[in-house]
Amino acid sequence: MTAPGYVHGALVHGVSAHVLDRLLASPNVVQLLGTLPGWMRPELEATRRAIGRAALEYEALPAAGAGSAEVVEVEAGPSLSQEISTHQASVLLGVGERRVRQLAAMGMGRQVAGRWLFDRSAVLAYAEHRRGRTDLTA
Repeated sequence: MTAPGYVHGALVHGVSAHVLDRLLASPNVVQLLGTLPGWMRPELEATRRAIGRAALEYEALPAAGAGSAEVVEVEAGPSLSQEISTHQASVLLGVGERRVRQLAAMGMGRQVAGRWLFDRSAVLAYAEHRRGRTDLTA
């Protein structure tokens, strides 16, 4: 029997699995996970592997089955793993470069030689998520 308020599991698939897989592989998150107590690691590693499998299934889907043309453009093609600059991310998100650097520091980007780089597909997925929100706090 589980304790009251305990969530037994969560279903993650599609673009959510893809983005979570990318985030979990980012250097900042890997570093953070490395600081957690050892007793947490087996469950977190099993969850990470499950998300990775779901992401692979999503990435293997044919683009035509994904829905609208806009989604196909975001999710398929050579730009899937393309890294972009802070400026390019700010244009895609419609926010200033300062806000993009804040998002990067929270794990959305990685720093290489003093410059922030972003996974284009993750930025586009985040932009889509922001457009779907009813409040403007994102």
